[in-house]
Amino acid sequence: MAASISNWIPIEWSSTAIQRVQSRSAVEGHARGENMGSDTMRVLRSGGLTVGVGGTYVSDASSNDYILLDSQPFTGQFIVAEDDLADADSVINTINVKATDWAANYADVFDNACLAVTGTGDGSSGTPFNSVYKTVRTNGSGVTSAYVADANYLAWNGTASAAYDKFSGTLGLVETGQYWDQTNSLVIAHPTFRASFRQTKDDNNMPVFVQGLAGTPDTLFGVPVAWSLGAKTSPTVSAAPAGNPILIFCGNTDLLVRGDRLSPRALIDTARAHDSTDQTALKLKVRKAFSVAHPNGFAVLEKTA
Repeated sequence: MAASISNWIPIEWSSTAIQRVQSRSAVEGHARGENMGSDTMRVLRSGGLTVGVGGTYVSDASSNDYILLDSQPFTGQFIVAEDDLADADSVINTINVKATDWAANYADVFDNACLAVTGTGDGSSGTPFNSVYKTVRTNGSGVTSAYVADANYLAWNGTASAAYDKFSGTLGLVETGQYWDQTNSLVIAHPTFRASFRQTKDDNNMPVFVQGLAGTPDTLFGVPVAWSLGAKTSPTVSAAPAGNPILIFCGNTDLLVRGDRLSPRALIDTARAHDSTDQTALKLKVRKAFSVAHPNGFAVLEKTA
């Protein structure tokens, strides 16, 4: 008789599954995490504190507001014949193997939801959050000033001769602003950009892309690069988005805000006497939230051809 496990089992952060998520997902690996004690959470953001000079103190007039994190579930299910499960060790092994497989798809789906979905984030299963792409392409009020749609957006038709100017121009949109922090800056790119990066050189024939060695990250113009298969546009969330690849310059990874409501976990249960088949079901779930702290901290280049 196959073993039965009736409680949700946390998938440990040291497990192969979680390591797979961390290495594959740019948002899980680099965004600022906020532990959520409820399904929604307000995260305070500030427009900066006024610094006075001299002996007279000047009252700060900057605004303070917040971003709202609204967590959404990401789930998976697997059915296996009980003849394939003889004992508790087989059950645990099934959890580990299937959790690792699910983790890879979850990483791509979560990144796609956070980075490149073009639809408005309404909390639905197809558009859980406003992605970086959607935020940069939409009018919105920032902390200190109103953001105008597409102010930090460029399109590129893939022409090799224009690559340097497009890459440099996109970086220039964000590196001169108040939300740029060299120590926390990051490039997030779909792997489609690899070939273009390798072929692009400056006026001195020096490459702008440097491939990392011995565990060091790849860099573009000296900024670390995180690769993500989810960085392709899609109207709704997809594990294999079919739209245009995008390149995101993030001025400060603290502006990528990830809400951690429920860590990855698994539930497995065996067939009951009144079931018509002998099958064991495995469920996997995680509950996450995401928000962009300020659109001026990001610049997006979309490869349109």
